[in-house]
Amino acid sequence: MKSIVRFLSVLMILGGWGLAALALHVIRTPDPSNAQESKLVVIPKNELGLSDTYVDARLWTMADVRDHQMLMLRVLYTNKADEFKFLGDPKSKDDIATQLTDVLSDPKAATERSATTARATFGPGRR
Repeated sequence: MKSIVRFLSVLMILGGWGLAALALHVIRTPDPSNAQESKLVVIPKNELGLSDTYVDARLWTMADVRDHQMLMLRVLYTNKADEFKFLGDPKSKDDIATQLTDVLSDPKAATERSATTARATFGPGRR
């Protein structure tokens, strides 16, 4: 009887961890106060799924923001944009949320990315 209870307990714990992995984004960002360390940002997903469950954003640039549009939109929606100040232009008078929104809504960048994807998929000259 003890072994059945232990087995069911382990199943429930593992199931909970699996459900948490399906429901949360865990993003590793650099710690602004110490370059040798990093922080974890945890935000809920829009829907259950495996995409972008764990993301290491310590070496990201603004080009990477465009590659993870749905994740960054969720970051903006949950008001966690301040965790991504390391990506922003320090000379800009706009806050980081505005800078991220501008990058995500830039149609030129989206067109360039889709053209690059088409060339990689179909080869040059074929669409």
